Amino acid sequence: MARIFIFIVVYILIFSCKSNLKNNDKVNENTIHWKNANYIDSVQILLRNDYKFAEASGSGASAFLVKSKKDTLLCTAKHLLGEAMGIEPEIKTTEFNSALHYWKAFPNTDKLSTDTIVGTKLITEKINDIDIILQECKLGKNNTILPLTPRFKDAKYGERFEIIGCEYIDFDCHQRIYYATAETYEGGQLFLRSKTDFNPVGFSGAPVIDAKGFVIGILSGGAEFQGNLYLAIEPLSKVKTYLQ
Repeated sequence: MARIFIFIVVYILIFSCKSNLKNNDKVNENTIHWKNANYIDSVQILLRNDYKFAEASGSGASAFLVKSKKDTLLCTAKHLLGEAMGIEPEIKTTEFNSALHYWKAFPNTDKLSTDTIVGTKLITEKINDIDIILQECKLGKNNTILPLTPRFKDAKYGERFEIIGCEYIDFDCHQRIYYATAETYEGGQLFLRSKTDFNPVGFSGAPVIDAKGFVIGILSGGAEFQGNLYLAIEPLSKVKTYLQ
C-alpha cells in the first residue's frame, strides 16, 4: 500500500494488503437525512473554484459547503494554493487572508442552482500540513446549495462511499456520482478503491459521502495501481475542532 501512496502523491501534482480500518460507530439516527435515490439531480452540492491572490490566481477543481455547529463553511483542498495549480511559491495558510483578493465557488452548470458562494476568511490558517482548507463564506440570499454534515468516525473496510464530482471533459456535468470502497488508512489518509472508471483530474476538493449522506472527507489525489484506481481521501476528522 505504500507504493500506492507514492503514486498518489505524484498524481496530486498532476491534478489538482492487510487493512487497519476500525469499525465504524453508529451515526446519529436522529439526523434529518436529505439523501435519496435521485439526489444528484435534485440538490446541488458540487462547486468549482475561481480565486485570486495578490500575485497568483487559480480556477477549477472542486469544493462544497459543510456544516459546523455555528456556521456554514466553504471546504476545498489546500493543494490548490500551490504547484498543483501552477502557483509558486505556494501560498501558506498563514498568508492566505492577507493576500486574498477574492474566492468564489459556484456550480459547473445552472441546472440546479445559479448561486455563487463567496469565501471571506480562512479559518484553518494555523494548519498548513493537511490538505483541507475551510473558509467563512457569504451565501446567496436564497441559498440553494446543500451544505453537508461532517462525519468524524473512521470508515470500515469495504464500506461504500460516493464521490461527487465532474470530469473535466464532461462539459455538461453539474455533478455525478462515482463509487468506491474503503481499503485502508495510511499516513493519516483514507484510501478508497474506485468501483467506477473515471479520470479524477479536477476532483481535488470533491466531497466523499457515506450511504447516509454524511461527508467523511475530500478527495485529495488518485492514481492507478495494478489495474485499479485508488483515491486518497483527506478526512474531515483532521479539522474536527473547526466543525464542532
